[in-house]
Amino acid sequence: MSEDGIERDGFKPGDHVIVTGGGGGFGRAFAKRFARMGARVSIWEIDPVTGPQTLVEALAAGGEAQLFQVDLADAQAIAATARSSALAYGTPYCIVNNASIFPRASLLDMTIDTFDTTLKVNLTAPFQIIQAFGPDMIARGRGVILNVASGRALEGAVNGASYACSKAAILSLTKTVALEWAKHNIRCNCIIPGVSLTAQPLAATTEEELLERGRTRIPLGRVGYPEDVAGLAAWLVSADAAYMTGQGVAMNGGAVLVPQ
Repeated sequence: MSEDGIERDGFKPGDHVIVTGGGGGFGRAFAKRFARMGARVSIWEIDPVTGPQTLVEALAAGGEAQLFQVDLADAQAIAATARSSALAYGTPYCIVNNASIFPRASLLDMTIDTFDTTLKVNLTAPFQIIQAFGPDMIARGRGVILNVASGRALEGAVNGASYACSKAAILSLTKTVALEWAKHNIRCNCIIPGVSLTAQPLAATTEEELLERGRTRIPLGRVGYPEDVAGLAAWLVSADAAYMTGQGVAMNGGAVLVPQ
């Protein structure tokens, strides 16, 4: 109980945290940060190389962790992995829906299959994961869901219609979950990263060009790093953020100012 008499729930060491896309830049930072906080981390990742690398680093950070290889475009695989994660560590306190794909093609060149697959991974999979764990989280009466969107959700994306649309939809999903599950003491917020030093933007540019873009175009004078976003996630699951739900929190060095 705090000084003002308000009971505020937050992450506790030993809580189960699921991180999808755990082999990527943001995902690895999330997994390592939560491991350092004493979480039991389920790392969901399709890549057979980056997933094990994250597992090694998460274990070295001091927490418990297991790796679950899963294709988020496959609904049956998601259901099976959800069962496996729950068997390993029980009901999650936090789900970090971080995994996404960003196929690049113009509006006229993008195929329906590409558009559909992007929505499956970036939007339908988070919905299915939330739905899979929802009943047990509700029964426990505590939990946090963090969805990861993108600045592209706010601005659109040249040669990235499927990605931008999926990330805009994640914002709406976040608000809906927050509204429906607030009565169960389950909070849902959305992290909106800006340009960061991760594999996704580097697929279309060089590291030198990306860093220069940060120096010249971003008000704070640099691009973001995975650790920046992991720090925000750590705060969002804490008792200090217990009164915060349904929000899209932009972290972009001032590059995109979200209207209030």
